[in-house]
Amino acid sequence: MAANQKIVFALVCLFLACDLALSQQQAANSSAAESDVAESRTFGHHFLRRISFALVPGAFVVGVITTLLAALTVVSIKGLGVGVILLVLAIGQMLSRALPVQAAAAYAAAPVPAPVPVVYSHSHTQQPVWLEKEW
Repeated sequence: MAANQKIVFALVCLFLACDLALSQQQAANSSAAESDVAESRTFGHHFLRRISFALVPGAFVVGVITTLLAALTVVSIKGLGVGVILLVLAIGQMLSRALPVQAAAAYAAAPVPAPVPVVYSHSHTQQPVWLEKEW
């Protein structure tokens, strides 16, 4: 039994030694691969330079689009305001035609008043001049 335990212990130690050697080799390979990835043509220094060159025209385009959208919004709101004013006037006109008017009937039934005399006088005349005027 002791011999079996020694064999198993020796195999486990051999397995751990191989695993340690393999992991060190993979670490060395991955550090070399990381240096390649950090300096690659796609995401390296040249990529950042290309992005910095494209940043200014991109910002300009975004600014132009924002300005045009703001102008379009102002014009749309102005048109909406004019439309609302015209709608209120149209509704008022429809209501004035549809509802009965009692004030107009009262004016039509009232008798015509007599003309109001107006006194017109100068200092050189003794008698005032009465003028008849209809209002």
